[in-house]
Amino acid sequence: MKKVKGKSLLIVALIFTLNMIIFAQQPKTQYSKLKIKNAWVRPAAKGANSALYFVLQNNGSKPDTLIGAESKLADIVEVHESYKRDNDRMGMRPAGKLVINLKSELEFKPGGIHVMLLDLQKDFKIGDLFEAVLQFKYAGKIKVKAEVRDTPMTKEIKQ
Repeated sequence: MKKVKGKSLLIVALIFTLNMIIFAQQPKTQYSKLKIKNAWVRPAAKGANSALYFVLQNNGSKPDTLIGAESKLADIVEVHESYKRDNDRMGMRPAGKLVINLKSELEFKPGGIHVMLLDLQKDFKIGDLFEAVLQFKYAGKIKVKAEVRDTPMTKEIKQ
């Protein structure tokens, strides 16, 4: 009786594992409708800090969650939010995981949510391109190409 029970549990575990593998291989079409528009980075010198700004658009049928960011061009890359501290002073803190609702936009902008770039690996001058990767819970990794400029512009950079 114990051998039959053990074999049954093994079969159930094997079926579960195979289903998880098959599910993981399925295209994430409902999450592939994320679009990054108007990405830009402030100019900064090697070793200094800057920030990545953009508009994140979710045209999919499901919400997704931004869980992190990375770039080979900065030692530390973190999603931050600006907030009002005491005496009308501003501060920054990690934003944590950000949910992007379906059929909505989330703007990463100066004085708000942004991707902080700490200890840049090289000088970034106006006109240069900066590359980063955003990590989403469901859509996975999405590459971002951002133009280095002083102020936001309305033109889109092709991703």
